[in-house]
Amino acid sequence: MKFSGRKLGCLLVLLPLLWAAGRRHDFHNSLTELTYNPRKHTFEIAVKLFTDDLEKALSARNGGKRFIIHDEDANDAAIVAYVQQHFRWQGADGQLRPYKYIGRENELDATWIYFEMPFAERTLEGCRIQQSALTDLFDDQQNLLNLTFGKEKKSFLFNERVKVRNL
Repeated sequence: MKFSGRKLGCLLVLLPLLWAAGRRHDFHNSLTELTYNPRKHTFEIAVKLFTDDLEKALSARNGGKRFIIHDEDANDAAIVAYVQQHFRWQGADGQLRPYKYIGRENELDATWIYFEMPFAERTLEGCRIQQSALTDLFDDQQNLLNLTFGKEKKSFLFNERVKVRNL
């Protein structure tokens, strides 16, 4: 098949647009998994965000500096700071619980971010949790959080209107 200069030019303009459209997604959601490890008395936390949304959030938070997330980048500090701003655990005593960054891994279109949080309490009663990631960027952002504590399993939905929940 032979392309004229005009057709070839149109094709070269359309290909990047089609590629970008394929990467976009029409919904904005995240997944957070908290699983209690009774041997270590810790919660293992995994936060999954769409990579392109996370890049936009990091760029907005850092004065428009463009972020590109891939396996060998140097973005861990910015990613951890963003997650720590939007994911918080408040104990029954009213104190915020610190958690430690473990690492992250990139999938095709998502980034998993891993943390560990010490938790010696015997109950979740009185604790509060915040998951407001990306709600500052997208009105339709939905953050699903699944929590497993022994035999207790709970799911919570966070969005622009509901950013904090009592456990």
